[in-house]
Amino acid sequence: MVDATNQFAQYAPVYSGYVDLGDEAGSEWVGRHLPGATVIKAFNAMSVDYLRPDPRHDDGRQVVFYAGDDETACADFDRLISRLGFAPVYVGGLRDGGKLMQLGEPLSLLHVIKQD
Repeated sequence: MVDATNQFAQYAPVYSGYVDLGDEAGSEWVGRHLPGATVIKAFNAMSVDYLRPDPRHDDGRQVVFYAGDDETACADFDRLISRLGFAPVYVGGLRDGGKLMQLGEPLSLLHVIKQD
């Protein structure tokens, strides 16, 4: 399961605030509610403006940061989004890597192009 959510405290009328999950990363919380699911965290750190049908640009490919704890699922996800034209960048497991992509953290809304 690809978790593209963000932990906003409020969605309407505008997205605002962050839910405090304590030590738990957002995708760990999501995974607890989907027993038996393998979770990959991806696409939540990107502005929708960069999710376009063709992620290839004149300067390179749109980077997609992703995190996950299952080695096989991460490898499958990496191959899939590479075939779709994105440049996948694994940032670690759900706890540490996932937190890097959460709202307000270093990879949140960071637009990166990988030069090929």
